[in-house]
Amino acid sequence: MQNGTEFEQLPELDMTALALFDHVLAHGGLDLGPLGSPGRDTEDGTTAWPAGLTSEQVRHAQHTLVALRLLRPAPGRPDLLIPTSPEAAAAEALGPLEARIAEASSHAQAIRDELHALMPRYRSSLRERGRQVGTDRLPDLRTVSAMLTEESARCREEVFTIQPGGGRQPGRLAEAVSRDLAMLGRGVRMRTLYQHSARANLATQSYVETLTASGAQYRTAPELPDRAVVFDRSVAFLPARAEGGSGEGAVLVRDPDIVGYLCRVFDQLWATATPFHGTSEAAYREVGDSLRRALVGMLAEGLKDEVIARRLGMSLRTCRRHIADVLLTLGAESRFQGGVLAERSGLTEPERAGEGQ
Repeated sequence: MQNGTEFEQLPELDMTALALFDHVLAHGGLDLGPLGSPGRDTEDGTTAWPAGLTSEQVRHAQHTLVALRLLRPAPGRPDLLIPTSPEAAAAEALGPLEARIAEASSHAQAIRDELHALMPRYRSSLRERGRQVGTDRLPDLRTVSAMLTEESARCREEVFTIQPGGGRQPGRLAEAVSRDLAMLGRGVRMRTLYQHSARANLATQSYVETLTASGAQYRTAPELPDRAVVFDRSVAFLPARAEGGSGEGAVLVRDPDIVGYLCRVFDQLWATATPFHGTSEAAYREVGDSLRRALVGMLAEGLKDEVIARRLGMSLRTCRRHIADVLLTLGAESRFQGGVLAERSGLTEPERAGEGQ
C-alpha cells in the first residue's frame, strides 16, 4: 500500500456529481459529443447535461462519477456514458484498495509478532541489568505479569505477598491459582497478608480456602502499606507510584539492603496479623475487635470517612456502616463523644502483638 495514495485518488462524491448522476439515471445516459448549450437533446433522446450546470462543472462531475465507477461507456458506444449499480461500483472502485489494506494489516501483524518474539530477550536484559543496578522499572501490567511468572517459576524456598485493599478481582485470582499451586507443589513456603476487609469477599475466601488446603498461609491486618511481592528473599516487586503513577507498572528490586528491609517489615506485620483460612461465616467476626479498634483510632485522629475507608481497604458505604455500628455500640451520639467513650473503654490503645489470634 502506498501510504493511502490509492484512497486519496478517489474523488469525493460532491453535490454536483450527485446532480449529474441523478440526471443520468433519469435520462438513461450522458452523451459525450461536443459540449454545447446546457440541456441540448441528442438524437437518441438523451440530454447532454442538466440545466444549471456549466460545462466545467459537468466535466468535473463526469470525471468524479467515472472514477467512482458510477458511470461507464455503453457497449459499442464509447461516446455514451450509462449508470452503474452503486454496489457494483463500490466493489470495483474499492476492491483493490481493500485488498491492499488487508495485505497491510497482515504485514502489520507479522511485524507485531516479530516484535513480541523479542520479549524474552527484553526480560532477560531487565533481569541482568537489575542484578547490576539493583532496581529496574517494569512499564506495564503485561511486562509485570510476565516477570512475575518467570520469578515464580524460579522460586524454590519462599514467597510472601502484601495485598492491601479489599478482596481481589476474580480474574486476577483465577490467573494466580495455577501459578501458586505450582510453587506449593515444589515445596515453596507461601505467605500472604490481606486486610481484614478482604474476609468479606467471596472470591478471595474461596481462593484462600483452596490454597490453604495445599499449604499456603494467610493472615489479615487492619492496615497494610502498599503492595509487595518477594521471592526467596532476593527479588521484590513494588508498585511504581513515583510522580503520581497509577501503580499499574512495577519496580523490580534486587538490591539486598532494600529486599532485606522489606522482609523485616513483612515479618513484623505477619507476627501481629490474624490467621485467615478462607470461607467461614465467622471469618469477618473473628477480626471484629481488631477492625473496631483501628476504626476508633482513626476517628479519634479526626480523619474523614474517605480517608478511613481507603486505609481500611473498604468502600465508603461499608466504612460508614461500620462507623455507625461502633458509635451505636459505644452509645455515642457524636464522633467526639464516641472518641471519649472509646478512650475510657481502652479501645484507642494500640493492639498488642498476637491479640485476636
